[in-house]
Amino acid sequence: MLIKLNKFQINGIRRIAVIFAFFMSIGITGMSTHAHTPHDMVYAFAASPDYANDKTMFLVTDGSYTGWRYNEILRSTDRGLNWTDIPNGMNHPYEYSVLRVSPKFATDQTVFAGLKGKGGIYRSTNRGDLWEPYNTGLAAWNKIVRKMEVAESSNGYVLFFADANGALFRRSSADANWVQVLDKTNKVAFIAVSPDYATDNTLVIASDTGYLQKSSNGGNSWTNLGNPTGSIIYDMAIAPGNATEIFLATPSFGIFYSDDGGSTFINKGANLPNEAINNIAVSPNYAIDRTVFCTSLTKSVFKSTDSGDNWALFNSGARITKQTSLLNELTDLQVSQTYATDKTIFLPVFDGLFFSQNGGTTWKQRQTRRGILTGLALSSSFSSDQKMIATTYVGRGIAISTDGGTTWSASGWPNPRERKLNFFDSDIVQNPDSTQTVVSARNAFVGNSTDFGASWTVKFVPRFPDIRPDLVTFTTLAASPNFANDQEIYLGSRFHGVLQTKDAGKTWQLQRGVPLNRPITNVAVSPNYANDRTAFAATRGGQVWRTQDGGNTFLRVGTSSIVSVGWVGQRYTWVAISPQFATDNLVLVGTNNGIYRSTDGGTTWTKETHASVGSNAVVQQVEFSPNFETDRKVFVNVRGKGLFRANLNGAGVVTASLNTTLSLLVNENIQFTEFQISPTYAADSTIVGATRESIYKSTDGGLTWAVAGFPDN
Repeated sequence: MLIKLNKFQINGIRRIAVIFAFFMSIGITGMSTHAHTPHDMVYAFAASPDYANDKTMFLVTDGSYTGWRYNEILRSTDRGLNWTDIPNGMNHPYEYSVLRVSPKFATDQTVFAGLKGKGGIYRSTNRGDLWEPYNTGLAAWNKIVRKMEVAESSNGYVLFFADANGALFRRSSADANWVQVLDKTNKVAFIAVSPDYATDNTLVIASDTGYLQKSSNGGNSWTNLGNPTGSIIYDMAIAPGNATEIFLATPSFGIFYSDDGGSTFINKGANLPNEAINNIAVSPNYAIDRTVFCTSLTKSVFKSTDSGDNWALFNSGARITKQTSLLNELTDLQVSQTYATDKTIFLPVFDGLFFSQNGGTTWKQRQTRRGILTGLALSSSFSSDQKMIATTYVGRGIAISTDGGTTWSASGWPNPRERKLNFFDSDIVQNPDSTQTVVSARNAFVGNSTDFGASWTVKFVPRFPDIRPDLVTFTTLAASPNFANDQEIYLGSRFHGVLQTKDAGKTWQLQRGVPLNRPITNVAVSPNYANDRTAFAATRGGQVWRTQDGGNTFLRVGTSSIVSVGWVGQRYTWVAISPQFATDNLVLVGTNNGIYRSTDGGTTWTKETHASVGSNAVVQQVEFSPNFETDRKVFVNVRGKGLFRANLNGAGVVTASLNTTLSLLVNENIQFTEFQISPTYAADSTIVGATRESIYKSTDGGLTWAVAGFPDN
């Protein structure tokens, strides 16, 4: 039976139930996690309004399974079979909160990305091939994008977004600036725009306590609809048809429905589970098919063909991973705007991207992260032997090339059945007898090889149950330059800080001075390590740590002078040590706020101010030329801008720079996730760059580039 509710009537017992259910839902983060492979997290999603014809969609995922690289926006134009990274112009350090596509995408090619951490909104008018800030008129404190929706207007689009404080802003395709339409006292948490906005100019907003307001003139004036559910709201949707039918998803009471534009609501919870409804989406063909979809906290996807009176569960195959808040497991639920033709529903979740092409009856998953490159290392004799090693995630494992990257083969790492698991990094050390040792790792295992990967000695890295019960998961590694004698390796991890072995992996010690709750983004060992016993570790929290006694103690350096941007941003940090460290004591640190340099081995730091690689550059990686004593060059990978080759003077200050990959970025949307300079650079002028799946190579110091090969083939 449907019960008519008084929208101002709030029962105390129901309030308690709501609060209890909410905290139970977010408390799931304390539960033990379990692995899922591949990690294929989708944090934001948007499909083209003309999906039936252009097959285009966009999503945000992690830049690497390790979680320390910057998030990426990917584009597919073939229904998700293939994905392309589109980083050009994305020169910010922030995480993404939302993606949206212009309703007139077929003609204006416009895509929007909302950011956390004062990043505001970026816009592309060419399908994501170039992004630019779209923040004119916004103050810095308004640039944390909480929610964003786009509506179709008669001549373009109207974009609405709510900032972190709950203020609401509007900007149309014809506007030069953002306009605030509601101040922060309204605490806007959700936005729903009418599918018929071009004619009815209607939108509904919900506050963080569940109170609704409605505007029928694009946000110029508002009508208070009260709190019809007596609770907070998790999602909203307006059905086609002059905005008379509105659906609300709630944490405890299922779905609420109005057929009079929000004046009154009834509960439509029949056949739904006794748990929160967190996503709801309405068919664009609703006037004919009366179809609505929703998800609950742990089940997906429910479908109704009678305006929500009855619901049936269709198993999407999406799993609850328990690796994130339960509220974040099912990221979103969207229906293709060409649903009448293609019957497509999109379910982007923490476990990946799922979709149905028959109205929800059956589902498929599209992988975005198989075989991605996680590490790259070049032979110490590269000019003569052309050998390199690449590590991949859920691909070939460790791949080896002996012809400069043209062809690749699998390594001899034991347990072939496990080769398609996640490997993360490699290092190659030149030994005193002119041989070389390769060191590599996958989660919980570290191996070394003296025949360039044909065979390996592999050691298990034990658990540290006093820290956390899980296997140790790694992010980066560096071997001692004197590995043949001292057998030392430093490992950076996601949750265990820095680990060190002094016997090639037989035993391990945890460097408890380094934070355990921040993933390690980089470790670097002094080329004079045998004498100075110096190594550095950098964290995702923007911190730099140094040991000068071979790992016995780590102390933080640059506490007040190395300054990263933002508390919500991704503050990834990279350390590079001069090849002449024994004499020049030069260290560079790349941050999301440019480069910092030290000329006293890391004790004091100065900010680089050169426009290209200093100032506010978001530095992903910085490396010294192996021929630095002669050529005084460093290479800096700047997010959204490309790989720069910079000249340093005797004081370590940048005097000039050249963007070596500008044509790659502009013409092909190629931004390296990692690059390596040939150890024999003085002889071969070779730089190798890794994208998600391909290897690029330059043999003229970065002036020209060509695809070398594909390690996962």
